[in-house]
Amino acid sequence: MRHENVSKKIVRKCGVELQCIRKYRMKWLPILCCITLAASCVVTPPRSSLHGQSGAISGSESTGAERRILTGWGGGNAGDVVSRAAEVGFKELVVHHDNATNFTHFIELGKQYGIGIYAWLYLGDIPAWKKAYPNTTPPLQMMNDNEEEALKRIKADKTPGKSGYQFGGEPVNEVEVLETPLLCFHDPRVIEVFKKQIDEMLAFPGVKGVAFDYIGYQNYRCCRCPISQMQLETYQKQHPELSRETVLERFSFETLVDFNNCLSRYARAVKSDAKVITHVYPVYLPEPLYGNHLDLDVCGQTAAWFFAPFWSVEKIKAYSSIIAREAKRYHARQNGAALIGYYNAPDKYRVKSKERLVAELKAILDGGCLRVHVCSFNDVLKTTDAAEVFCNFFGKSDRQSTKKE
Repeated sequence: MRHENVSKKIVRKCGVELQCIRKYRMKWLPILCCITLAASCVVTPPRSSLHGQSGAISGSESTGAERRILTGWGGGNAGDVVSRAAEVGFKELVVHHDNATNFTHFIELGKQYGIGIYAWLYLGDIPAWKKAYPNTTPPLQMMNDNEEEALKRIKADKTPGKSGYQFGGEPVNEVEVLETPLLCFHDPRVIEVFKKQIDEMLAFPGVKGVAFDYIGYQNYRCCRCPISQMQLETYQKQHPELSRETVLERFSFETLVDFNNCLSRYARAVKSDAKVITHVYPVYLPEPLYGNHLDLDVCGQTAAWFFAPFWSVEKIKAYSSIIAREAKRYHARQNGAALIGYYNAPDKYRVKSKERLVAELKAILDGGCLRVHVCSFNDVLKTTDAAEVFCNFFGKSDRQSTKKE
């Protein structure tokens, strides 16, 4: 069952049934339908059928292959992963900067192999808060009683797949929340924490920029802590004509966007050539594809989520079309990127097959996204079939190693 507050509409175009989620403020449902019509009716034929031996489209033979950019989110030892990532076709990697020696090695190897390295910033970074305010309790987001009960239920569920829990993606159960606690960005001290962290990140010579993650709400809608409620009351007084529900939605949306954009502006102020990218996560249910409101260089938005039930190729193509074509609606600097989730942990989750990965990547490219993000790049590298699929789409046919002499 989808979340009860997420309305649905079924649109049929060219025999394709597409599930559209109501979007707040964007008002691009007609655009979605038109894009889906084009994407459904005009499809680049694959090199071979998905039911063939490999089903993969050769990256060197597909239209626009030379313009594709593959970005990976993950970690590990730089010496173990960078050269292998280059062979697969990664152009960018997002990793944590905590281990300065390893992060510096990532940057050095990245330069040799033509891979840009980003430092990973995430709103659940409680150690960053403790580093800035060692004697102060971190201001965590708060939820209502129903949401807290859902969190207890999710944490207690130890079954494989956790009964369909989506771990911050679009929920399939009636009430889902994020297991990871998040700092409340309505507390002004929180942005100061991450400004200090951006200073650290961009001080590394050769780093390409900063990557945002986990910037959202634990309950996928709002924060209910005292600071948030106080600011909400002020917003309500400024907009007396609006209903309480509308005020909550607008306040939550606008402050979420503002926090992202303020951090992005700060990064560019610290280092003018720094790039800022993000993955919009966890989902913001009133408007799942709100990412084009963010004033940064590349906005990664989910087009093919990690976990079963896997998204239909029609939905993947439709989301990818919106991500690519609506990216510059509000900010000219932004480029859209489609995120595909991939984990290889069969004891915990259903693993996407080689054929499934081919179908998802093809749908993303058919939707118009030439920039693709994948998490986790470590799972791609450790899985021969997955590495082969990504290499076919993003690698160069004549490249065994891209190391620069």
